[in-house]
Amino acid sequence: MDSWQMECCGDPFAVGDEVTWFLDDRTDLAWCEAVLGPEVAGRITHAEEHHEDGGELPERTGRVVSISRALCDYAPTTGDRRFLHPVPGSSVLVAVDRSDEEDGAAPRGLTFIGWVVDLELLEVDHPAQV
Repeated sequence: MDSWQMECCGDPFAVGDEVTWFLDDRTDLAWCEAVLGPEVAGRITHAEEHHEDGGELPERTGRVVSISRALCDYAPTTGDRRFLHPVPGSSVLVAVDRSDEEDGAAPRGLTFIGWVVDLELLEVDHPAQV
């Protein structure tokens, strides 16, 4: 779940909570790989959307199994220092119990970009990772 999804609206969630979200199975794998690395990106099956486009997506209910805060470093990749991009290999996942929990042990200087959430869908037999 991208951090901007909850910056303006959205309710905090915690491990064990039952949530109903609009889940999009058209994730931007290239972006996920650039930010989180191929191993973590390969486990992500859905993106959560609760803004204007959410109404066109299926609403799914599930139980939050785990939450990790995702952070990474950004730097320019060209001579133009105005454009920052994720630094490959800089991502860190910090396990938390609540989405509104910050971990003081997270490395300083990294940018919070969202959460990786293991979600056990209640109407199917397999989990989704958001």
